[in-house]
Amino acid sequence: MAVNKDAASKILELVPEEYIKRIPVFVRAHATGKTVEKIAAEHPDLFAIAEQEGPLTGEAKEQLSAIVNGIFEQKMAKHNL
Repeated sequence: MAVNKDAASKILELVPEEYIKRIPVFVRAHATGKTVEKIAAEHPDLFAIAEQEGPLTGEAKEQLSAIVNGIFEQKMAKHNL
């Protein structure tokens, strides 16, 4: 599934740098890409907001932040990172 790169970068900006750095470099692109694809599939309304021009604001930013960070926390716990 191809996703909008601008939307993906907006979503990944919501993830703390320490989370990203804990993911091994050789799987980082796969892990972040699949996370964004999962958000696009499960939350198309929020992903559509991320695809719009300009920065994320307000409630959409808070919701996306909670979702993406929750996914990363689950994956890190699963893989002992």
